[in-house]
Amino acid sequence: MATVARRSAKAALIALIGVSLAGAADVAEFLGTRSAMFTDAPGRAAGSVIGLVAWVALLGVATTRYARGERRGARAATLGLAGLVAAGNVGLIAIHLKAGVGGLRPIVGGVLGVFALAFVSAAPTLPSPGGGGE
Repeated sequence: MATVARRSAKAALIALIGVSLAGAADVAEFLGTRSAMFTDAPGRAAGSVIGLVAWVALLGVATTRYARGERRGARAATLGLAGLVAAGNVGLIAIHLKAGVGGLRPIVGGVLGVFALAFVSAAPTLPSPGGGGE
């Protein structure tokens, strides 16, 4: 039974890694193609950099959990980062919709954030090979 749970948790972590990579790449591309934003709208640029840091941190924690298994606090860190990413991206959707700007890009970011939170919830604890948990 632990083997099935372990495979399921590993699959959810692989999905989380993929979503985190896509989210980080999206924000990095956004920042890279809008370098003038750093002088024209530094607050907006700072928010985007914080978003990039959150996505990269989530990617790092998820990858570490996948590669090394559970460590103390890893589940909480993953859940906290995924919640932060989801809330931030859903907030961006609301801001962009209210302003009537942004098109599809903020919606994709929001969907990625919600998927990240869903995948963390699907793999709350990676069972140890012996059948235990965190």
